[in-house]
Amino acid sequence: MDNDKIKARAKNNAYFLLRSRPRSEHEIRQRLKLKGYGEDIIDGVVSDLKKTGNVDDEKFARFWIESRMHSNPMGDVVLKHELKLKGVADPVIEATLEIKNKAYDEFEIAFSMASERFKRFQKLDKRKAMKRVYDFMLRRGFKYDTVRKVVEALTGERHEE
Repeated sequence: MDNDKIKARAKNNAYFLLRSRPRSEHEIRQRLKLKGYGEDIIDGVVSDLKKTGNVDDEKFARFWIESRMHSNPMGDVVLKHELKLKGVADPVIEATLEIKNKAYDEFEIAFSMASERFKRFQKLDKRKAMKRVYDFMLRRGFKYDTVRKVVEALTGERHEE
């Protein structure tokens, strides 16, 4: 098979991936590599997709954060980790998180999530309930200071740790 047909097939595979959701350049490269395409074919396909705007890590990062904040809110720590796993560069991640922090109040999001969780633990000992809320919020990627402020607001007490 000649190179043009192989490239066309690779590009069709990439478009198939992009049909379900936007992808980072790294994701496209990895998936095409799994399909057995060579580096020169992958480079050509990715280059073409970048020219047409179908692959753009900045747009992908904004999409990823927006979708996470609407469906399953997370803190910056987890979002940063997820985007790194998707192969997005650190400067792009930082810029996108800055935009997110202007649009969303992390304390408000964390507080609403924590208050729901805290209600479930009303029958538990107060210290145990606070520990579980702390752990939950930290696993969700919220910064320690934010979590501490949220727990203080929920319990009405000031905690020194």
